[in-house]
Amino acid sequence: MRLLFYSLWLITSVAWAQPKPGPRSVVTLQVPGRAEYCRIDTSGVAVLPSGRYVTPAGQVVRITHDPFGLAVSPDGRKAVALHDGVITLLDLQNRVTPVRIPDYATKKEDSPVAGGSFLGVAFAPDARTVYLSNGDKGKVIIFDTETRTRTGEIALDGPFNGVTYEDSFTSDLLLNPDANELLVLDRGNFRLVRIDLTSRQIKASIRVGRQPFGLALSPDKKLAFVANVGLFEYPRLPGVTPKNKDTMMLQFPAYGAFTKEMEKGVAVEGRKIPGLGSPNAPEAMSVWTINLATNTVVDRFKTGYQIGEMIEETEVVGGSSPNSVAVGSRYAYVSNATNDNISIIDYKTRKITGTIPLRVHKAIDRYRGLMPFGLALSRDEKTLYVALLAFNAVAVVDVPTRRVKGLIPTGWGPTKLALSPDNQTLYVVSARGLGAGPNGGQGFMKPPQGTYIGDIQLGLFQAVPVPDAPTLARYTRQVLDNTFQTVTVTDDGRNPLPPLPSLRKGRANPIRHIVYITKENRTYDEVLGQLKTGRGDSTLARFGLQVMARGEKDTIRQADVMPNHSRIAQQFAFSDNFYCDSDASIHGHHWMVGVIPNEWVEANSSTEASFKAFSKAPGRRFPRASGAIDPEDYNEIGGLWENLERHNISFYNFGEANEYAGNYEEPNNTQFGAAHPVPFPMPNAVFTRTSRNYAGYNTDIPDQFRMEQFETEFTAKWLKGKAKMPQLITMQVPNDHGSGPRPAAGYPFLHSYMADNDLAVGRILHFLSRTPYWKNMLVIITEDDPQGGVDHIDAHRSVLMMAGPYVKRNYVSKTHANFGSLLKVIYNLLGVPYVNQYDVTASLLQDFFTDKPDFRPYTAVLPDNRIFDPQKAMDVYQKTFDWSTIQKGPQAFRPGAGVPKMDDPNEQRAEHYRQQSGQ
Repeated sequence: MRLLFYSLWLITSVAWAQPKPGPRSVVTLQVPGRAEYCRIDTSGVAVLPSGRYVTPAGQVVRITHDPFGLAVSPDGRKAVALHDGVITLLDLQNRVTPVRIPDYATKKEDSPVAGGSFLGVAFAPDARTVYLSNGDKGKVIIFDTETRTRTGEIALDGPFNGVTYEDSFTSDLLLNPDANELLVLDRGNFRLVRIDLTSRQIKASIRVGRQPFGLALSPDKKLAFVANVGLFEYPRLPGVTPKNKDTMMLQFPAYGAFTKEMEKGVAVEGRKIPGLGSPNAPEAMSVWTINLATNTVVDRFKTGYQIGEMIEETEVVGGSSPNSVAVGSRYAYVSNATNDNISIIDYKTRKITGTIPLRVHKAIDRYRGLMPFGLALSRDEKTLYVALLAFNAVAVVDVPTRRVKGLIPTGWGPTKLALSPDNQTLYVVSARGLGAGPNGGQGFMKPPQGTYIGDIQLGLFQAVPVPDAPTLARYTRQVLDNTFQTVTVTDDGRNPLPPLPSLRKGRANPIRHIVYITKENRTYDEVLGQLKTGRGDSTLARFGLQVMARGEKDTIRQADVMPNHSRIAQQFAFSDNFYCDSDASIHGHHWMVGVIPNEWVEANSSTEASFKAFSKAPGRRFPRASGAIDPEDYNEIGGLWENLERHNISFYNFGEANEYAGNYEEPNNTQFGAAHPVPFPMPNAVFTRTSRNYAGYNTDIPDQFRMEQFETEFTAKWLKGKAKMPQLITMQVPNDHGSGPRPAAGYPFLHSYMADNDLAVGRILHFLSRTPYWKNMLVIITEDDPQGGVDHIDAHRSVLMMAGPYVKRNYVSKTHANFGSLLKVIYNLLGVPYVNQYDVTASLLQDFFTDKPDFRPYTAVLPDNRIFDPQKAMDVYQKTFDWSTIQKGPQAFRPGAGVPKMDDPNEQRAEHYRQQSGQ
């Protein structure tokens, strides 16, 4: 079996090389936009941050970002798309016309669904009234599409059958017209609620699985189907109360995911931390059926692959994430996002009777990367339409043969779809549409939606006539051409190839140690826009050289804010065509470690959702990490860390994966950067390889303090100790995220955080380039997301610099790059297989490298002392900032010598606009 899969990999997947010496050709898969910059083209081809194209089929209109709910009226004349706090009403007659409610001139708090909305939309039989999920508010909103007004609401909170429910969260909902009722999922309290529409009172409350997400009804209206995407019911942390949380929270996660300690519990920090139980429990990632005649759960189906199962000789570490259900007269179809397949349930015999693998092309089918989400079943039950969230397409599945017969191109991130009543038109909504485009710069005109990345990036609504066979074949070719191309890399036999192999294990290379550094929230233009060799807009380079900084009281002119970034970029190599796949940290910290955000991550990131550690509602202690990865988020075989562990590649982590839901961040949280009120597990591969004394994300802690932690541990372990430096180090240096001015702590300006971060990055390279490992080292410096700034090319364009002896000097790469490209560099250099379709098809960044090494070290410089005084930032810790000792490097290093919540979208949006108006 192993030989068979290896042979298939050689032939169909990525590359092969001629065994004879001399000229050879290597065939790779790469994105079609590898030589292009991001662009939006509403009538042609748009280029996404991934380098993939989007060419949506049918009639296309741009709507508000992140539509995660969709319904078509019974008469087929209108549709409603639901966003966070926004409704889009679409007239489907003649030319589709969208109306945003509220309009851009109206305050968000005056929206009919103010306070958040989530997934659920259902039309009444009158084709006028719609019922809408009010998400975080725990209500159902009743809305009149003719008068465009809110006409009522129904609260899920309150007493029922002797139990008082609180902190409800309205998830999916649907109408059962035969019983004149609404079926509503309450993910806060893990239940299905039945509401009588005449009295508008709750008539039944039925406990279901964890984090109920998707809801469907059998045609005979006898059975309800609930898709649960949660893995665990996370407990309260013993001893923690609202009054003592600052001292009693966990200072480091208690256990790694899917370990014995996680299941049974463990004693840490002087107390017993309760376990979470089995990840394969019936309540976890399952589909439950409810008999509506008796209000009882009659079946609990475990769809997709289970954690711990072996698939193609690799252990499954991510749950199947069943999220949507489409029901026919006998069979129910369930989309398993993580597994790229559809489970078939025969609900008459009450068994899972088959699986539909979503295969799209033999070159990439062995990898995951489709993320099936929304479903629609044709009236004749012969065709199933599947929204492929991560593939920018709808899969058209022939149900009798259980095969994908074609693909329909969509916008970026299709979420939900629906068929017209006559089944002749398919309607699709996509979360990110055509991408973001520029959000600043010379000649930029501010659009009505604003300039923050989460606002400027519009969604899409498509009306696609159901395609015949020739049209579907054409669409399919287009989708595949939008995704990857076969690219031949040729060695002419005269000039040696650069040290980056074009495929894993292609040949030996001198780079044996990689340091992968992530920073926070910056765009290319605001940091590197002044560089003459790059495609930048110097008017946006507010954190560059000789710029102005405004504080609460003072204005500083001609300040060098981030001089090390400019020096590193010019001395080594940088890209002016690199893009984060992410909008915010909740996406970015997934993408950068090779974890494709699933439907749970994407839907949660786009809505209001209050974490409540002390609530009685178990779903309120829900996983929604902003800088970490929750068990509900894991991909089928994991990402970067799991891949390296499987292949015995040594690695170590400084500060990544530290910020889980409800975290507490104060200047004294220096062990890990954040403390936690709920015992969320950490991915086990990195749990055992993470520093216990390095502060991850927490802008109250200076990056200079992190540098002392890093230099101390590096010196003890790998310079003075017997162990060798790992092959990969992941490292978070987060203070360029920025925060409010804190003059007393050494941060009088927003720019002060940037200068702190700049000096830290300079120090890392200064230190590393003076160690014995430098001669075989590569340092990658990037950002997890770009949401804090503006850019004249695209709001996703961000910072990428590479440094090391085998990196070209004074070089700018024009190759389109994203996180997949960086992971491809890491995997190729370390000789391990790719994990997902984004790794396989990413652009190849060989142009950064040279076979003629230059071993000269980097010398760090200080930023403008008027902007940032390192000593003042270290005073709170009674540490001395000794610049002369730092300059000498690790040979002179003497251990101990004294060397806002992340990415809440509303806070980041407010900060973005404050910065734009004030600076």
